[in-house]
Amino acid sequence: MKLTPFLVIALIISLFSFSASNDLISDGEEYIHFNQVTMSFQGTDAVISISYGLDMFSSMYVFLLGAHNLEPAIDTFFSDFGDVEVLEVGRDNAVIFAKDVSRKNDDFYLHDSHDLNGTVDVLTMIYPDGSTRSVTDTSSTPDTFYSE
Repeated sequence: MKLTPFLVIALIISLFSFSASNDLISDGEEYIHFNQVTMSFQGTDAVISISYGLDMFSSMYVFLLGAHNLEPAIDTFFSDFGDVEVLEVGRDNAVIFAKDVSRKNDDFYLHDSHDLNGTVDVLTMIYPDGSTRSVTDTSSTPDTFYSE
């Protein structure tokens, strides 16, 4: 019976310390932070690799229950893209397939800007010829064009 008050006090202290450390990690932002987004264009479509960080609570949640619960957040982040399919989700990365993100015009593909539902630290676009373009601290993809 003397153990019960000790457990209650330990639980309260651990909750306060968890809450304080969670505030330090997330700094008032959302539970997911997009570090790197890499778009590899394939005709009018794109394969998008995402690297993200989670706050401590979300990390533990994903560890215990699986990363598939992050799919709605990823879908929301890319909601302006229209037809997006999440292919793979991990603890700190994901791969999605976005259909018809560009349009064909004669010998070129034109990619009109798409809004991201948040900010990404580095957005890298990889064109079919292997060349790349990177943009930092962006909340949208830039207008661009590329050849077949």
